[in-house]
Amino acid sequence: MARTTKPLTHTEIERAKPKAKEYSLADGGGLLLRIKPSGAKLWLFNYCKPFTNKRSNLSLGSYPSVTLAQAREKAGECRALLEQQRDPAIERLKAQDEQAERLARTFGKMAVAWFDSRRLQANFTERTAKDAWALFERHLLPLFGQYPIDQLTPLIAINGLKPLEQAGKLETVRKLISKLNDVMRFALHRGFIASNPLREIHKEFDKPITQGMKTITPDELADFLNAFCQAQQAGKFSPTAYYGVLLALLTGSRPSEIAKAKWADIDEQGKCWRYTVQKGNKNLPQGRIHTVTLSRQAIALFHAMKRHNALMRCANSPYVFASLTAKAGHISIETLRKAIIKSIGENKLTTHGIRHLFSTALNDRNFNADWIERALSHKDRNAIRETYNNAEYLDQRAEMLQQWADYLESLIPYSLIVNAC
Repeated sequence: MARTTKPLTHTEIERAKPKAKEYSLADGGGLLLRIKPSGAKLWLFNYCKPFTNKRSNLSLGSYPSVTLAQAREKAGECRALLEQQRDPAIERLKAQDEQAERLARTFGKMAVAWFDSRRLQANFTERTAKDAWALFERHLLPLFGQYPIDQLTPLIAINGLKPLEQAGKLETVRKLISKLNDVMRFALHRGFIASNPLREIHKEFDKPITQGMKTITPDELADFLNAFCQAQQAGKFSPTAYYGVLLALLTGSRPSEIAKAKWADIDEQGKCWRYTVQKGNKNLPQGRIHTVTLSRQAIALFHAMKRHNALMRCANSPYVFASLTAKAGHISIETLRKAIIKSIGENKLTTHGIRHLFSTALNDRNFNADWIERALSHKDRNAIRETYNNAEYLDQRAEMLQQWADYLESLIPYSLIVNAC
C-alpha cells in the first residue's frame, strides 16, 4: 500500500527548528520544506525529469515570503507541466529568458527599428527623416527611451508630455504624439505588444491653433522691399541671403527649393529652371519635375550670384546659393528667414509666406488661376482633373512672371538686382 504523506500545517512549519544538518518536511505531491542549519526555510519541488527520470529539486522560494498556500500552488503548476512531459526547470529558464528579452525591448530600440524601416519606404525624404529623428532625440528618447515597449502606459506618456503643453508648445506635442503612435503601431503589427494603449492620448491635450504662414499684403510689398534693400546695404545680412529672398519673390518657389538650387538645373538659353519636387508626391517617390520660367530679372540675379560666388571662392560649387560653412554646401531656409527678420522684424513675413504673397498678388491682377497654381508647383485638388490635365502653360506663365518681375523692378531698382555685392 502506497505511503500517504500527511500535509504540513502552519503550526508545524513555524515550530520546525534548525538542526546541525539540514532536513526536510514533506507536504505531499513533491513539495518539501527544507530547514537549513542557519534557520532558513526553503520550499523545494522534488520530481523526476521527463525522459531521463533523474530526480531533481526545483526551488520555489523561501518561507515565509512564499506561504504554504503559494508553495502548493507553484507545486501544482510544476505537476501540470510534468503531465505534458515538460521539465519545470527548463520552462522556468525559458520564462526568464523571455522576460529578459521583453524588458530589453525598450521604446528606444523600437523607435530605431521603426525609423530604419520607415526610411526604406516612399515619401520619406532626407529632410523629413532628419526632422522626425530630431523629435526623438530631443524629446521622446529622453522621456521614454528606457521603458519596455509593453510597459509604456497612457499615464506615463501623458505625464511626460504635459510640461510641453503647459509651456504652450502644442504643435510640438501634436507631432510627438504622432511619432509615439507610429512606433507603437510598428510594435503592435510585429507582435511585440497586444494593443496600442496610446492611440487615444491626443484627447488629453489642447489642440494647436492652426495659423497660416505670416505674410504681408500686396499693398505692403513696396515698404518691405525698401526696408529689405536698406538692411542689405547696411550689411545686416549677406548678398547670398538677399538674392535668395529676391528669387523667392520673383518665382514663388518654395524656400527649400531656393536654398538647394543647382546651376545644372538652370537653362539660361531656354529661360527656365527645372528641378525635382518631392512635396505632395506620396505615390511618386522619385518626385516630379517642376519647371520655373525665368524672367529677365531672374536671369540677371543668377548672373549676379555667379559673380558673388567667384568673390567668395565658391565658383566651383554645384549650388547657386553656396555656403562654405554649411555641411550641406548651400544656405539654409533659416538664412533666408533671418534676412527677412533683420529687415522688418519677427512675426510679419515668413519665407513660405512669400508664396502666399505671390499667389495673392497674381490673383489680384486677374491672371489665370491654373497658371498661378502651376507656377507654385501645386497639384490640382481635383484628382481626376489632375490625371488628365498635363498642361504646363509655359508660355503663359513666362509672360505672367515677366510682368510680375517688371512690377517688382518698379519697386526696387534694377541695379540692386544685378549688383548688390
